[in-house]
Amino acid sequence: MKNLILLTILLFVTCKYSIAQQNYYGVQNSHRKGMINAMMNPAEINNLTKKVEVSLFSFNIGLDNNVLSVQDIIDDPDVLENIFDDVEGPVNLRTDVSVLGPAVGLRFNKWSFGITTEIKAKADIIDFNPDLGSSIIESSNNDNYQTIINIPENQRVNATGWMEIGFLAGRKILDTDFHSLSVGANFKLLLPGSYTNFGMDNINATIIYSEDEILLTDAQGSLNLSYDERLENDDDFNIEDDLWRGLSPSGLGVDLGVNYMLKRDKKAFLNLGLSLKNMGSMRMGNNQRNKYYSMNIPQNEYFRTDNLEGSIEEIEQQLVDSGYFNISNNDTEAKISMPRSLSAYVEFSPAKIFQVSLYGQKRVSNENNNFNLSSADLLVLTPRLVLGKFELYSPWMQHQVSGLTGGLGFQVGGFFVGSQSIITSVMKNNNRADVHMGFSLGFGS
Repeated sequence: MKNLILLTILLFVTCKYSIAQQNYYGVQNSHRKGMINAMMNPAEINNLTKKVEVSLFSFNIGLDNNVLSVQDIIDDPDVLENIFDDVEGPVNLRTDVSVLGPAVGLRFNKWSFGITTEIKAKADIIDFNPDLGSSIIESSNNDNYQTIINIPENQRVNATGWMEIGFLAGRKILDTDFHSLSVGANFKLLLPGSYTNFGMDNINATIIYSEDEILLTDAQGSLNLSYDERLENDDDFNIEDDLWRGLSPSGLGVDLGVNYMLKRDKKAFLNLGLSLKNMGSMRMGNNQRNKYYSMNIPQNEYFRTDNLEGSIEEIEQQLVDSGYFNISNNDTEAKISMPRSLSAYVEFSPAKIFQVSLYGQKRVSNENNNFNLSSADLLVLTPRLVLGKFELYSPWMQHQVSGLTGGLGFQVGGFFVGSQSIITSVMKNNNRADVHMGFSLGFGS
């Protein structure tokens, strides 16, 4: 168990230096409408700036956490030794990577269509108990240490990757010189890569660390471990060939959206949108293993965790032989639900050279469920200076995990580059790091 807990902390520390995030906050509400806008809300496929929009390549990488900033580590290299001392609530970390490959959108009078390709990856720590982290660190500094752990909620370490192929369709229901109303949908084929989940639920235990042994007593709770069995044998797992499981679709997803535009001089004066995103799920392949461990160690009885060694099967046999653990397998449950969310936005252009947008996102799925992917609640305010094809924007975001961050970016035609946190990173300790960039072309009027 100690090795599994240390893996949790290791992932947290490692992710601190890897940078990742998903949505293109700031640029996705751009005055210039392209495929980035259509992926935010499929109804925006009807508002493409050009008749043909081609997105060649875009990416967004970033990280959010609620414990440390990069500046904390720079100021105090030993800060990791006391990482959990001043943490009052659960530790959370969200990393997401999004790479948008070739994407094409076409407008045909009242109808519009598009095709997108996107690769996504996530690595999250969800509601990690700081008391558990403190006990692990304390035990490494003291030969004799005892702690009592009470974790009523399900805490998770989760990592996954997948690919999406999207087919967008939209239609303008109403279109005049003064206003327009559009609807759209994005139907997605989901191609799963690998999925790993480590979830500890309703854990109550006394952990005794000594120089020679690590003991569990008065312990109850359950654990879920879901992983690709090919990871058990490194010799048989080739990341280039096997990670995406042969690019075989095994799930469907859908985004639905509606858009209303109020015009002035035939240009957007007020643009409103509402979308329900990431409905659907994907089933992992036959190689996925899904195991449940239940633990019941009575008071005054002890189980040594430092003696566990060998393969997963050998460790499981040691657990069962102890009489304190029950193990069940249910591989048919490895069906992963997408990170469903409800989003809304308003874009206001009071002058030709100025626009301000407000974007909000609310998660509508339970991220403590072992088979649900997470998404963050957030609110983003973005003022934008528009000088012809040049746009300068500054997104300010209140994020569920990292709090308030502010960034800066610019767009010239179809090229954009920016960050949602660069300003606050310079001004103060910032719990978010990210960058986004992309390039697209448009043809026709």
